[in-house]
Amino acid sequence: MYKHEISGSIRHHECDCRGEIKLHCLMDRMQDAAAEHAAMLKVGMDELAGMKLIWVLSRLQIHLDRPLTLGESLDVITYPTGVQRIFAHRCYDLRIGGIRAGYAGSFWLPVNTAAGRPVNAKKVLPPEIVDLPEVEKFFPEMDKLPEITAEICASYKVRAGDIDLNCHLNNAVYARWISDILGEKFNTDSIRITDIQLNYLASCISGEIVQLRCETGEEGSFAVCGEKEDGTAVFQAAGKVSL
Repeated sequence: MYKHEISGSIRHHECDCRGEIKLHCLMDRMQDAAAEHAAMLKVGMDELAGMKLIWVLSRLQIHLDRPLTLGESLDVITYPTGVQRIFAHRCYDLRIGGIRAGYAGSFWLPVNTAAGRPVNAKKVLPPEIVDLPEVEKFFPEMDKLPEITAEICASYKVRAGDIDLNCHLNNAVYARWISDILGEKFNTDSIRITDIQLNYLASCISGEIVQLRCETGEEGSFAVCGEKEDGTAVFQAAGKVSL
């Protein structure tokens, strides 16, 4: 019960032209694993709905040791690692054939749906999850990311297919947008993102426009941010691609 695993072969529709899983498809799998596990721990969507709360992903950081390719059976192992400040911290161990191929850490925040205000995760999680024994933690600290001053390079309209169960823009869609922009910046149809940190700053709903800025640096480093037309910051991201 402390850990939860979902497994399955990487399928054709999840892969890019090199036969490697797309970042947003990997994030979909991670999100499914986290949602299933939260329900098993009695802190899932149904339980939180009764308290007029939803889980909101605040920060996510992923590292991949190698590509995850078509036909390979991917094990996504997830588990909570306690509460830091007011955030619930959750980790992911990504394995192929029992061997670690990557890992990730994430911060989640309960938000009151009526007031739109955050709630300390300690008030939601059971004590045995709040005060955990020493466990392996991936990315237990995720800092703020620097602002980007580059010119706007793309705009996306949030459409019905982008909306999730919480009636907001699904967090994996940002990864798809980032991959699109980086593909243009690095002039390739297949972007292999080996490292990324995503900070989610504001929610988006259907019909809103998100404008992206992007900067690239040495050895495949990148930074991307998105903002609404009124200047409200929506997300920040930074990481590295394999060139």
